[in-house]
Amino acid sequence: MEAETSWSENPEQARGIERFLVNGLRDSGLVGISADTLTVEGAAEGPNARLIRTSRYSNLFFLDFVYNTQTECLEDGAFTSCDATRDMRHKLLRAEGALNRFLMVSNFLESEEDDTFEQTEEEISKLADSFVEYLCVQAPDPNSPLEAKGRWDTHVTIAQAGELWRAPYRIPYEFCLNEACTEVGFNLAVPCKSTMAQTHWDDDVNDYLPYTPIESSAIESRYAAHAALLAASSAFHASASIEKVYVNCLRDGNKEDIVISVEFDRKTLCDAYSASKANAFSEPFETLSRFNAHFKFEGEDGLCRIDKLFSLGKGDFKSSFERLVAIDTTPFNEKARDMLHVDCPMRMSIFEDGQRRAYADEVSAALDAGVESAELTLKQIHDRTEDLLVRDICTRLLAAFSERALGETSFLEVKEAFMDAYGLKPAMMRASSLMRDDDPAAIGLLEELAAQGDAIDGFNDTSRVCYRYFDSYETRAIYAKRCLDDAKGRIVNPLADEVFLAHDSLAQELTTTITGADEALRHAQRCIELSPARAYSYLRAARAYFMKDDYENEVKMCCKALEVTWKVDDAGLAFYWLAYSFWKLEKYDAAVACYKRCSMLNSYMASEAKTELDELLSSVKGLKRHSVEEDEAILEAHGVPLNALSENAEFLLAAAKETIDSSAVSLGCIFAAAGVRILRDDAIVPALRALNVTM
Repeated sequence: MEAETSWSENPEQARGIERFLVNGLRDSGLVGISADTLTVEGAAEGPNARLIRTSRYSNLFFLDFVYNTQTECLEDGAFTSCDATRDMRHKLLRAEGALNRFLMVSNFLESEEDDTFEQTEEEISKLADSFVEYLCVQAPDPNSPLEAKGRWDTHVTIAQAGELWRAPYRIPYEFCLNEACTEVGFNLAVPCKSTMAQTHWDDDVNDYLPYTPIESSAIESRYAAHAALLAASSAFHASASIEKVYVNCLRDGNKEDIVISVEFDRKTLCDAYSASKANAFSEPFETLSRFNAHFKFEGEDGLCRIDKLFSLGKGDFKSSFERLVAIDTTPFNEKARDMLHVDCPMRMSIFEDGQRRAYADEVSAALDAGVESAELTLKQIHDRTEDLLVRDICTRLLAAFSERALGETSFLEVKEAFMDAYGLKPAMMRASSLMRDDDPAAIGLLEELAAQGDAIDGFNDTSRVCYRYFDSYETRAIYAKRCLDDAKGRIVNPLADEVFLAHDSLAQELTTTITGADEALRHAQRCIELSPARAYSYLRAARAYFMKDDYENEVKMCCKALEVTWKVDDAGLAFYWLAYSFWKLEKYDAAVACYKRCSMLNSYMASEAKTELDELLSSVKGLKRHSVEEDEAILEAHGVPLNALSENAEFLLAAAKETIDSSAVSLGCIFAAAGVRILRDDAIVPALRALNVTM
């Protein structure tokens, strides 16, 4: 290594902290090997490793690496591994540990206002060892819980605590709460001895020596015990509502190798914390013995495999939350109702046939028991529903069964009767096939389908109800935020997909020719009427205006798309088209700012934006690059809604909190997953996983 070469020439320059880091990296087994060595048989590529600094939380290094096949993940550095990847996994984790112990030592010395780093290698090594031994010095006080209340805040606060752990060896975690949010269960992927330092400083030889097997097992075991105590303290500190914490320690993340399984109660842990606050649970196994704890030592090997006390997603940690939004009648709390302007998840449904799908499943299940059972179910559905269309479907199916046109194997016919109530799906499927084949006959078929859809009386807006198309629950939520004027206080019901998609497909197909621009624009404007919260409705119109060389209106449509979008790629395309439109309008500063914004978003248009920006800068003399603040001022002056994407993401996260607190967990997880793609937060991802486990 370069550092070692320098030391051989100038020994006085070899600082202890540098030697410590080099030894740790050599310990990992990665020094001097080629990238090809990291590849594993059966994986499509190497580990695709990247080094990340988690500055928002623990501020440590995270060596992200994954081994994938074309169909599955073999290795994720946490709970997924296999025999083929294990050796490489251990090398990479040892390297990460070396970097983090070096970073923790450096941070500590700087905090002590000693950034000269003149300490000997012996002093540095002992300091690094103390961070391993005193892992629980950072344990938050369970006697002083935070004020996290509600399902969402409790999950996120626990996840934030996990992300804040400054662990010299990583402790991946997964958790879930019971339905009442009074108990927490953790799985901790505690490190095995092969992922920890292999050598230690020995005063007698004034050098590093390998750990003995007994020493390695002791360090591995104590680290696992401290990890369990740290997790329990973090959970009890997160919320006063937490009464019990369960922890499984999985050695090397192997779910078959549980080495500690313990049930913590709040009072006992609070007492133990108070008694050992000064020495950070210096006798961790003695502390664990105060609880219902399973662990067992086996000679030189340290902890051995034991039976676990609990499982995530089972028993108390499995709830009855409704997964299907379309039939979820869980009442929203007041804040959720105010935000989304509906009273329950079912009213947020984006599927026009959502309830009919449930009826189709009900009749199909009855048909398993025979035709008489199916007929009885159809009569029951007919009598209990007020939906005239459903009643008509039931009547037609009853007649078909009576006339023996349908029988005990007619599952497909029953499903189609409910799902394609308007007979639009076959035509849409034929049109889609023709479009894939670039067959011009697709346009005629789509025009017929669009006319047929617009003529359906059941989708005519009234003073009480309007019908709108939504491509996602996120778009449905943005409608509530951005399109209140469109609803005008009416009930908003979902439109049949085919009614909208016929116009959308025509807008797309007709913009391929200049002569079709007017017709494309007509259909795009119809898309805006039917789906005003969908960014692509406006982008279709923007493309039609582009074909007509109407750049002023293209700018307006791109700005409308930015106003409602919650997707990075849609925003990137809007900025890309805005840039070109501003260029053609000779508003060069605005064009430059839009190209730069597109590149910053890292959307799929980023590389094209960079190329065209260079062309613009070279073609317009005297054009200058501005600062980010200056770019923002320029675009705001042109009416570009720069902050809409982040505002929409914030709204989705806020809606996630309120819907999840209302126990509409499935819908809330959808909102949160979308919001966190824009507003990155490492704690939300494990919180979402925890919520999905409990479902």
